[in-house]
Amino acid sequence: METRKNDSGTGSESIRRKDWLGKRFGNLTVVSYDGRDGGKHYWRCLCDCGKETRSCQSNLQSGHTRSCGCRVDPVNTRHFVEGTCLESIKSKKVFANNTSGVRGVYRNKRTGRWSAQITFQGRTRYLGSFEELEDAVRARAKGEKIFQEFLEIHDVPGKQK
Repeated sequence: METRKNDSGTGSESIRRKDWLGKRFGNLTVVSYDGRDGGKHYWRCLCDCGKETRSCQSNLQSGHTRSCGCRVDPVNTRHFVEGTCLESIKSKKVFANNTSGVRGVYRNKRTGRWSAQITFQGRTRYLGSFEELEDAVRARAKGEKIFQEFLEIHDVPGKQK
């Protein structure tokens, strides 16, 4: 850790830069300190593939950055295609506050009926309002067929649980 003089001249203010020369983080080996930028410390790292990269100290420390990018699976980094987040439509995760247990199905507080909707390519499509939860779930499942077709077109394996 490096110290520098603070306003009072006592030298007690510390810069939280660590001596990481030679330390490994995943496929990266730290080769030199690259200075501060925007209040963050940056390090030059050499990847196992031979490419040199610059990484923020906090990203190295947290494990967010573990290579120069050569180890990243391109299928999982497409993110948005034609206005649609691929990871989102592959996921079957249901949020904790979801009372129906099914994504895109909720009870309308005003009417008390079950509503189904689906968001795709940046637009939310209303699939209907139903007295029974099972009917809303069926409508949502029917709407999800467009997800599967889209994933197949973009050569992404089917939905994950």
